[in-house]
Amino acid sequence: MVTWRGIEEFLAVVETGSFTAGAEALGVSKSYVSKMVSELETRVGAQLLLRTTRRLSLTAAGDLFHQRCQEMRSSLVDVERQLTQFQERPVGRLRVGLSDIFGVTYMSAIVAEFGARHPEISMEVVAYLREAELVQEQFDVIIRYGRLNDSNLKARLFGYLSYCLCASPDYVARHGWPESSSDLAAHQCLTDLGGHFFFQDDDAANSRIKVSGNWKSNSGIALASAARHGLGIAQIPISVIREDLMEGRLVALNQEWAFCDKEVWVVFSPGMMPAATRAFIDHLAISFEHGKLRPWMKPALTALEAHLR
Repeated sequence: MVTWRGIEEFLAVVETGSFTAGAEALGVSKSYVSKMVSELETRVGAQLLLRTTRRLSLTAAGDLFHQRCQEMRSSLVDVERQLTQFQERPVGRLRVGLSDIFGVTYMSAIVAEFGARHPEISMEVVAYLREAELVQEQFDVIIRYGRLNDSNLKARLFGYLSYCLCASPDYVARHGWPESSSDLAAHQCLTDLGGHFFFQDDDAANSRIKVSGNWKSNSGIALASAARHGLGIAQIPISVIREDLMEGRLVALNQEWAFCDKEVWVVFSPGMMPAATRAFIDHLAISFEHGKLRPWMKPALTALEAHLR
């Protein structure tokens, strides 16, 4: 096994000219330095130093070894200097995991906006459909929705994903709106593959309600398309259908019980955080400063649209 053991002592002896001075430079005893150098010579299988009572000199093997060790130490210093940059300014690679369950368009636009502001960062954006697909160690940051089950995760809450009940104007004209969540049983509901809608409880938790319909999808984009065609009521993040709402292709039920706000977290690896990760998290916090979104918040919807241009 290659090891650095004894090399620092060898370099100190050569650079100071004696075992005594080398030991003083390292703050250790002369006998310790002598032992380390002897072990090093045994390990490499060559005599590196000629020791006499009057002078200390390098053998031919020692001269070659000394040159190579100096080069390696210089490389280590350079690597340390480069690594320091990761902590001081946003550089390097940033690997981001984004959920594609309800459309990755908006979050991708925020990530792209960050990348445009930090050209020295190499971005890798990976979309996922299921939480089980994720291995935290493979990402610098992951965007997760809802309450986090793992309390050991390093995470920061930076906003909310606000869902609304929406349908086409034609569907509402024909069938009207439900007055409560229990009235959804009389409607065609466009749902995820599990057939559920989610609503806010009094304690701000998300309760799951089973609904029925003949159209399901694991994609918010597909659910929005079905809603635009008048197939039923869908529950979709407002950020996904902001343009449909602004242009009237879809309408939302503007009653507070009909909304659901899922927490949006940025989850990151423990330990020292690189400057690129810190900058990205700060960017997310600024981008989501609108908090909980509602369809009648025209300025907020317009701001959402601006992120995609």
